[in-house]
Amino acid sequence: MRAGAEPYRVHSPGLLWRFYVTLRGFEEVLVRPAAELPRALIAHSRRDKAAASEMRAALEETWLTIAPELRERYRDVLRTVPPVVVVILTRRSPCGCLGHHHPPGVQTRLARRLKAASSAAVAEVDLAYEAIREWQPLPLSDLAADPAIGSDYRREMEGFRFRLALLDVFLHELHHYAAPHAQEKEVRGRSQRFYADALNAYTQAHFGIRYGFER
Repeated sequence: MRAGAEPYRVHSPGLLWRFYVTLRGFEEVLVRPAAELPRALIAHSRRDKAAASEMRAALEETWLTIAPELRERYRDVLRTVPPVVVVILTRRSPCGCLGHHHPPGVQTRLARRLKAASSAAVAEVDLAYEAIREWQPLPLSDLAADPAIGSDYRREMEGFRFRLALLDVFLHELHHYAAPHAQEKEVRGRSQRFYADALNAYTQAHFGIRYGFER
């Protein structure tokens, strides 16, 4: 999943990225979110513990604050992916993407070891959390919403938006994993609608304003 206005691209992480991950080493935390989500093994460097906590909150808490009818949009994807997903957190990706899904054959040693230990399929994605934090899929809507929210609640809004964005990119990459031949337009369209509709529901419930200036 690529950031910005350029066309989104689907590809596996390169050899340089995988070599970097191997050298870097990771700490791991296992997350058991709501039943419909797979278990997530979050791998992160020691300096990225705060980001791992945000990812965990996105899966355990933010997902459950989203209306069931919106979560239902990913039922077909979530029923298809393996029961465990390795989530590798990095600050940025060398290619500028927000994340990648890792098809079998290009997964890291961590995912391969987990698969061997459990004898079950394991999915793997990487998420560039700093790029995701800066991501603005609907910039005009952001500009319209910010003055209406006011400075007192902006930090609360930004916290929710970051966790929602982490969750959105996670689901986007799982969609690619579950449907490797799906067109990027379809995958991006679903994740962008999910993000906008979940954010709109949040701003209406908390601030009494509509998000979605562009729609």
